[in-house]
Amino acid sequence: MRRQRILSLSLLAVLAGVLPSAVQAQQARFAGSWMLNRQQSDDINAKINQTVARMNVVVRQIARPRLRSTNTAYPHLTLATENSMIRVDMQGRPSVASPNSGAPVMWQRETGRTCTQLKGDCVRVTTTTTASEIRQTFTAEDGQRVNVYTLSPDGNTLNMNVTITSPRLPQPLTYRLVYNRHN
Repeated sequence: MRRQRILSLSLLAVLAGVLPSAVQAQQARFAGSWMLNRQQSDDINAKINQTVARMNVVVRQIARPRLRSTNTAYPHLTLATENSMIRVDMQGRPSVASPNSGAPVMWQRETGRTCTQLKGDCVRVTTTTTASEIRQTFTAEDGQRVNVYTLSPDGNTLNMNVTITSPRLPQPLTYRLVYNRHN
């Protein structure tokens, strides 16, 4: 019994050392430069219109432009996985870097600088990873955005599934952007 427990503990210790490096190796597959495939991606404006359709006309006229300004099909993005950090660069926007452990980082949308509280353009960013996805969550004072990045089996197509939730929206805004690896 004691020998079996020692073997079990030894196996757990080995797996604890191997699993993080296996996840890091899988994360490294996400790293690279990616170009938007517009034909395979959802039409964000149509998805926004569908989401706000049940809103009061006046509120809809406020919600639609606000959603359009923060939901863009960026033509190019770069993902980098360095040590325990995930960095996402979207063309024309400040980089977002956060630990893959889910530890929060305060980030200002317009400047990319750190900030101290959830007000205005300041959001809390958390990133978690598994062997099959990178999940990046932006929490603001009035809602949340979740970007889930997944890869095709051959590693040449990156899917970015976006979900926007807010108590002000009648339903979540969801859409998918498809990116092809750019060498």
